[in-house]
Amino acid sequence: MDLVGLRNLIGLLADDFAWLEQHARSQADQAHKAGALRFASALLRNLIGPFLEKQPATPLHVAVVGGAGAGKSTVANMLCGAVLAESNPQAGFTRHPIAYTKANGQITWPGYIGFLGPLQRLPLEMPANLDQDVYQVRRVPPSTDGQLLESFVVWDCPDMTTWAAAHYVPRLLEISGLADVLVYVASDERYNDEVPTQFLKMLVQAGKSVVVCLVKMKEPDAPAIVSHFRNAVLMPMHAPSVSVLPIPQLSQEQLADPVQSAAPYRTPLVEQVKKLGTPAAAARQRSVTNALAFLGSAQAELMSVARDDLAALEAWRNLVQEGQIEFDNRYRREFLVSEKFHRFDEALVKVLDMLELPGIGKIFGNVLTILRAPYNLLKGLFTRTVQRAPTPAMPERNVLEAALSAWLDLLRKEATRHGNTHPLWPHVVKGFNSGLVELTRDKFEQGFRGFHLGLADEVERTARALYEDLERNPVALNTLRGTKFTLEVGAIVGSLATLGLNPLQVLLVPLAASVTHQLVELLGKQYVDRQREQTRARQQALAAQYISGPLAEWLIHWPTTGGSTYERLQVALRRIPATVQQLETAVQMALKE
Repeated sequence: MDLVGLRNLIGLLADDFAWLEQHARSQADQAHKAGALRFASALLRNLIGPFLEKQPATPLHVAVVGGAGAGKSTVANMLCGAVLAESNPQAGFTRHPIAYTKANGQITWPGYIGFLGPLQRLPLEMPANLDQDVYQVRRVPPSTDGQLLESFVVWDCPDMTTWAAAHYVPRLLEISGLADVLVYVASDERYNDEVPTQFLKMLVQAGKSVVVCLVKMKEPDAPAIVSHFRNAVLMPMHAPSVSVLPIPQLSQEQLADPVQSAAPYRTPLVEQVKKLGTPAAAARQRSVTNALAFLGSAQAELMSVARDDLAALEAWRNLVQEGQIEFDNRYRREFLVSEKFHRFDEALVKVLDMLELPGIGKIFGNVLTILRAPYNLLKGLFTRTVQRAPTPAMPERNVLEAALSAWLDLLRKEATRHGNTHPLWPHVVKGFNSGLVELTRDKFEQGFRGFHLGLADEVERTARALYEDLERNPVALNTLRGTKFTLEVGAIVGSLATLGLNPLQVLLVPLAASVTHQLVELLGKQYVDRQREQTRARQQALAAQYISGPLAEWLIHWPTTGGSTYERLQVALRRIPATVQQLETAVQMALKE
């Protein structure tokens, strides 16, 4: 993949994570996940992206992080070998990240597009409590013992106190994504605070190289506190290999001279950080591969901020489908069941006519018609006397429109009823009040036109097939004619042979001819009725194909269209897994070069 393609890929994924982050921040209970999403975006922009653009492995970045008042600036000074960071008893004094680097040499690492996201580099040195989306770079004088700064940039970071801190915590997360090594600082009294511990767990899950500094305790208490921290904090995280270094309460002299006076505590810390960063290329590759593994394994958790949204969308889908089922049932119940499809009656008459003998056989057919005339007359009189007048069926369009109105009424009523459970439902209600009904009826009209065209063809084709199949198959047609003729002659001859030529008994001959014809007509009617019922089923399927199916699909997706929040949500959730996989492939290729 070329450079432009890589940048676009990273930009898309970072944007998706950023959008989900903002979506999470709009939900009161999702601040922790919003932080994890900012961290994921930071990994992309500050670590994976520069690696794929072949940014040099050095300098590596070490970030000093921890809760409020833990003593981060003191530890940053120890790493730098000079009193540089602004220590202050005020909790949360450091409000933006500050990088400490060696005095000489070019600073090229901030040059990557998207580096540190919204944070802008300050051109001049400013106090650490400047509360803006900025970072600054301070060069360390060469007179200090800055041995670590030959290969590292040391970052003093804002506090991790609450995930809901919308300003300085995201700044901390930017640096955490960038860092190859993190020094986690916790005081003896607050080393298991909930939020900083959650933050540490996220760093461990991301495969970051972490060194823990436990500070401010009395020196005799150090072994017990270190042991308890390992058991109570690190073991539940499955991070037993993380180094834990105690730094007891330091005197003013030790704070003022970290290189000489605090050497017993500074030296192990510096050596441990250097160990994690040697060799630099391997350390950077480890940071990148672990970051990608985190993005892959944590996808479900990262995207779970949309769990409630997906549940609401699924509830909406189920509601629409429930309405579709009732629409289809109502159409069948109020129209199809009573629809006679008179074209089939016409086809039956034509089939019966075709079964009459052609040519000279018509003479015999005419004789039979005369013989059956009294029976047909009596049958007609009886039918008109007994049969009730058919109830006029509601026109098909009226039935469909009434079913559509009931469907929309159901959706509106249920959306209003669920209004307090999720923002999706007020969004739907707003749609009903601003054109959704009209748009749905327009979709109905489009579907109805296609349905009628398909329906007319279906009924006509099926009805014609009843007799056209016989017309195309003379052998079958003549067989049926012969069978009918044989039955009729057999009935007449049989009745005469059985009853003799008594004039009263001869009167039964028309009855025999009529019964035989009625039997043939009944068999034909049963066949036509089967075709009629199959046509009802096909017409039901056509209504679903052209009307209820497209309407349901359109209504289901309506909340995720038109630039809505839910449309953007669907885009992010669909795109993230594929983009992460493409990045994994790109990194694997880069590692082989």
